[in-house]
Amino acid sequence: MTRFPDIGERFAVAVSGGADSLALCVLAATWAKEKGHRLVALSVDHGLRTASRQECDWVAEMLTAKGIEHHTLTWEGEKPTSGIQAAARKARYQLMSNWCQENRIKDLMVAHHQDDQAETFLLRLARGSGVDGLGAMRCVVQHGETRLLRPLLTVSKIRLISTLRAMGLDWIEDPSNENDDFDRVKIRKNMALFQDLGFTSDRLSQTAQAMQRAGDALQRMTRNWLKEHVRLFEEGYCTIARTAMEGLDDEIRLRSLARIGMVISGEIYPPRLERLQRLSLSLKNDRDATLMGCRWIVRKDDILVCRETRHGEVPDNLYQIDYPHSFPALELRILGQEGWERLLKERKSVNDVNLPKPVIYTLVSFWDEEGVLAVPHLGYQRVGSEFEAQLTFIAKKRLLS
Repeated sequence: MTRFPDIGERFAVAVSGGADSLALCVLAATWAKEKGHRLVALSVDHGLRTASRQECDWVAEMLTAKGIEHHTLTWEGEKPTSGIQAAARKARYQLMSNWCQENRIKDLMVAHHQDDQAETFLLRLARGSGVDGLGAMRCVVQHGETRLLRPLLTVSKIRLISTLRAMGLDWIEDPSNENDDFDRVKIRKNMALFQDLGFTSDRLSQTAQAMQRAGDALQRMTRNWLKEHVRLFEEGYCTIARTAMEGLDDEIRLRSLARIGMVISGEIYPPRLERLQRLSLSLKNDRDATLMGCRWIVRKDDILVCRETRHGEVPDNLYQIDYPHSFPALELRILGQEGWERLLKERKSVNDVNLPKPVIYTLVSFWDEEGVLAVPHLGYQRVGSEFEAQLTFIAKKRLLS
C-alpha cells in the first residue's frame, strides 16, 4: 500500500468473490482502518452465468458482516456471442469507473497478482508484442477519470490463498478459470512446464518490470519529439512536420504515430504492431493511409491527421461538452459532408473558414429536427437560436502524458 501515498480518503475495491479479490479486500480494509481511510467494495453481476447474482449476494453478505460497504453493479442489455471475456472485462471496468465518478471516488483497486502478471507476459510474448506489451500490467493506470491500482503484482496467488485460510475465510471458484477455450487458461494449466524450464512467475514478473523501465525511457523520448514536431488543434486534428520524420528511429516513430492516432480518434489502446508498421511504411512512401479511425494525409510540408467520417458518432472521451440549457430532440454528431453543404446553403460566409476540408467534415455539431443547429468550431449557430455550447478538447492532454 505504500506505493500509493496519495490514495483518496475513500477508495473502491473490485471484488468478484474469488480468492484474489477477497484477499485484496480484507487486506485493504485492515490498512484503511489503520490509516483512517474508507473502503467501498464493488461487485459486478455480469449475467453470463445463472449463478452470478447469487455470487454477488454471497459477497455482499460476507463483507457486510465484516462492516465493509458493498454495492452490486449489473451489466444489462444483450451480451456478445464472441470475445466474451474481453467484452465482460470492458463492461466491468466501465460500470465500476462510472460508479466511482458518480460517487467522487478517484481510486479503484483490482486484485491482479504476480501469477496474472506472468500469464500476461507470456500471452503478449506469443502475440509478438514490443517493449510496452511485454511490460504487462502496471501498478497504476489511469482509466478515464479513475485510477486503477494494483497492489498485489509482486504477490503470488498461493500467498493470497494462504492469507484467506489463515483468516478462516472461504471464496468462490469461477468455472471459467477451467475453460480451455481461453488462452490464459491454457497458459495457467501449463505453468508447471514453464517453471521446470526456469520461467517462474517471479522471474517473468521481474522481466516485465525491466520492460516497463525500458518503455518509460522510450516514452520520454517520444514525448520530447511530439512536443517539438507535432501541432495539435482544438478542432481535433494535428499536423506532423515531414522533415522531422526523416531519419527518426523506427521505435520513436511507431510510438509517436500510435500516440497521435489515440489522441485524434479517442482510442484507449494502440493498434497492433504490424498495423503501425504498415502505416509507417505508407507515410514513408508518401502514400495516404487510414488507421485507428483516422485519416493520415501526406501534404507538401506536413502530414495531416484527422478523424474518419465513416461513423457519425462523436467519441465520448474527446471533448468536454457544456451547454447550459436543454433542447428537445438534440443530437450530437460529426458534421459530415451533408451538414457542411447545408451550412453553405444557409450561410455562404462559413466557406471562409481556414480549416482543411477533411477536418471540417469531422467537426462536432449539434442537430435538431430542422437540421444543423450549431457548429461551435465554425462559430456557427442557426439564426434566431439561443443555443450556445462550449467544447474543450480534453484528449489533447494524452499526447504528452
